[in-house]
Amino acid sequence: MNTTAQSATNKRPKPVTYLILQGLGSPFFREVAQLLAADGSQVHRVNYCGGDWWFSGGAKNHRFNDKPEKLEPFYRKLIEKHAVTTILLFGDCRPVHKAALSVAKDMAVTAWVFEEGYTRPGFITCEKSGTNDFSALPRTPEALKARARQIEETDELSAPALPNPLPRRVRMDFAHHFWNLLLKPIYFRHQTHRPESMGAEIRGWLSRFRRKLRFKNMNTSLIKRYENPEKPFFMVPLQLNSDFQIREHSDYASVLDFIREIVASFARHAPKKALLMFKGHPLDNGLIDYRSYIAMAAVQHGIDGRVDYLEGGDLDCLLKRAEGLVLINSTVGYAALRKAKPMKVMGRGLYDMQGLTEQRPLDKFWEKPSGVDLGLVTDFLRVIKADSQVPGDFFTKTGINMAAKGATCRIKADTKEK
Repeated sequence: MNTTAQSATNKRPKPVTYLILQGLGSPFFREVAQLLAADGSQVHRVNYCGGDWWFSGGAKNHRFNDKPEKLEPFYRKLIEKHAVTTILLFGDCRPVHKAALSVAKDMAVTAWVFEEGYTRPGFITCEKSGTNDFSALPRTPEALKARARQIEETDELSAPALPNPLPRRVRMDFAHHFWNLLLKPIYFRHQTHRPESMGAEIRGWLSRFRRKLRFKNMNTSLIKRYENPEKPFFMVPLQLNSDFQIREHSDYASVLDFIREIVASFARHAPKKALLMFKGHPLDNGLIDYRSYIAMAAVQHGIDGRVDYLEGGDLDCLLKRAEGLVLINSTVGYAALRKAKPMKVMGRGLYDMQGLTEQRPLDKFWEKPSGVDLGLVTDFLRVIKADSQVPGDFFTKTGINMAAKGATCRIKADTKEK
């Protein structure tokens, strides 16, 4: 071999070894694995349940079926044996991933964390080290502006045109649960990160369906009323009670605690002519009858004629009409920022900072909501798009392909920079 050829060979980067952990019930990580392996990199994957196995592929599979306290030794052995340099996972709050992130930090292994898009629909989140309150994104106006100046001008966060992911998401969820049950004898120690059993969730969905039929006419009337309001109103988008955004990134034990605080504060301090509208989450499992709970809270505080609960409606229209909104840390906050809508954050959210959200106590917010710094909003959305979002989704064919390619490019580009 001549000197030039030998030099080129010596400079060729060694293939990276990736370890993929748990994802959603989706073939997204399968496509990612195939793309990562295309340059000769080694790709390994851990399956924790039958659903994981069903959606695996493109990697060498490893099975974990042991007690939770065995997770860290398992990861250490796997990383050492295969010289893993990078791990990929969905959701940094899942118990199986907390252990992995702890080991990765200790062993200087890079971690890429995926989540539903901050600015969904049309985007997924892909960040190094952590997401949401664990994100490394700027958390002060000064740091945000400094980072924004380093990024080239980009268009507004407009989502790509993708099909509705819900039908395929439902089918994939069903397949995931089906294979979990079928392969339970193999993964008999598997414990889901969700707080409720599958049976309880099914009963909840049936209850929600019955309530939806019962209150269909009332709900339709409420949507029309709030999309064309005669009185000022504040909007409160509810989040899933099982969401780690509540369990990990807020001080509330449940969404019910949040509702109690909001109704009580509104009753004491909001203008008498103002209304309070709670909007249900489209994927809520129905285990909690929020309509009845909110109605009882309103009666308790003497404002039963000024508080409503609705499901559905045009989110953009409702945001435009609202005086402001109160939330824990919902992704609705990103939509509210694009409309420069006053907002009070009650949990821990990336966008909760001076100039973007209300920094005074909630009681003051009702009286006169603070305005929004439009320049800071532009900088914030630019940084979010450049440093955390990838076009696509986890469920449609087009969306998965788009997201897998975008995420893989980001991960490989980061690897080359080292």
